[in-house]
Amino acid sequence: MIKAIIVDDEKPARELVNNLVNRYFDNQIQLVTNCSSVREAEDAISRYQPNLVFLDVTMPGNSGFDLLKRISNRSFEVIIASAIIVK
Repeated sequence: MIKAIIVDDEKPARELVNNLVNRYFDNQIQLVTNCSSVREAEDAISRYQPNLVFLDVTMPGNSGFDLLKRISNRSFEVIIASAIIVK
């Protein structure tokens, strides 16, 4: 099973990705946590050692690219999930 983390500052976007993963990849991807900031994501990546990160690019303070720069030994794949519009 693939361990994954969702990183997005907008709650509706995190919920959308969560729902899509649960609907289409429930038996393949285990969502271990959701993060609303780069700081939370750094801690979660260290704690959970995910295989996959769904990453928003534009967040207040630091961007998703800043997160990737901060992690020296990246052992996970990244799916950029930016500019998701939820109505």
